[in-house]
Amino acid sequence: MKIMDYTTERKPEVEVSVTYHSVVDLLLSLWVRANSECGEPISDLDVDATFFEDVFANLSPTTEKALEDMPSGETWIALLSLVPLSGEGGSVQDFIDFLSTHDAVDLRSRLIWLYQEVDESKARIAADAAAGRPGAVDLLLDLDSFSNPKTKLWRETLRFILGLEPEESRQLLVDVVADVQASGFHTYEKDFREYLETDFKAKTSMGKRLSAERLIEIATNGISVADKHLDTPVVLMPTVVARPWVVLAESPSMFIMGYPVSDRTLASDPEAPPLWLVKLHKALGDERRLKILRRLAQGDASLAELTTEVDIAKSTLHHHMMLLRAAGLIKVHVGQDKLYSLRDETLPEAATYLNDYIHKTTELREEMA
Repeated sequence: MKIMDYTTERKPEVEVSVTYHSVVDLLLSLWVRANSECGEPISDLDVDATFFEDVFANLSPTTEKALEDMPSGETWIALLSLVPLSGEGGSVQDFIDFLSTHDAVDLRSRLIWLYQEVDESKARIAADAAAGRPGAVDLLLDLDSFSNPKTKLWRETLRFILGLEPEESRQLLVDVVADVQASGFHTYEKDFREYLETDFKAKTSMGKRLSAERLIEIATNGISVADKHLDTPVVLMPTVVARPWVVLAESPSMFIMGYPVSDRTLASDPEAPPLWLVKLHKALGDERRLKILRRLAQGDASLAELTTEVDIAKSTLHHHMMLLRAAGLIKVHVGQDKLYSLRDETLPEAATYLNDYIHKTTELREEMA
């Protein structure tokens, strides 16, 4: 078949970049703490539980009170959109200095737009609330988009932050970040930074030879995002604290994907089995997860469909899906409806990698580490 294509409405090229910054893990530590405090803990984290005890052990009473007044972890997710603007490879102190002088109204706008579509009907109300105009916060939080019961803590947090003067709210956030750094995060920053920089270099190199979509899938270990998220530049940022979670955040100018530092980056013993290989075989050692894979071999499925068809309680299904994704066995399509699919290439490759490790024939490829 011969084709002459004069199509003009082609899909725009996806713009993806990779950056790293020490403050990402500090912000995500605050996110994890907030979720735990409100009874919705982030489960299955790879980092040891004592890490959070160490980081938050010596917070000042002022910071503890501020965190009580800002119960939602979304505060710290919203701040991720400022990280790429603060300079690549920066330290926590660099971010504190940047945040201290950043426009306070813009900072508050980023909090407001975390869950909002940017449209003209809401833009004026949001702008007035960000600027601290009287009565604007009540109008903002009365919008239908804030009526969902799931956003209750976020409404409470916004009401508190936006109730302050812009410069006062900015200083509050600066003080919290600075106190968490002094309380205990500084003892981890150097070690984490080495992992972040190593993984950043690896993903940057991969980005030179892979498509944008493939780079996203490898970095996030199986996440595929909807086209609407690719309309703005995608920024990939590695994290140690949130492993194996992928944290998504957006602003009008970028779509952020906090991805887990790879197992290969963290590996310290060259003779030990690759962590990915261990995760894969652990994931396969459960009949419920094998049933999930068997169902996905027949086609994409949502969590609701898997709950019914595989007969696994929804309360535990998330845990199984997390383990399967961490093992590289499934792909998650993030869009209006989150769907899961099988990564068919993983199992045939796993047999080769197992043989390679046992016989010491080759190194595990970076793309699967």
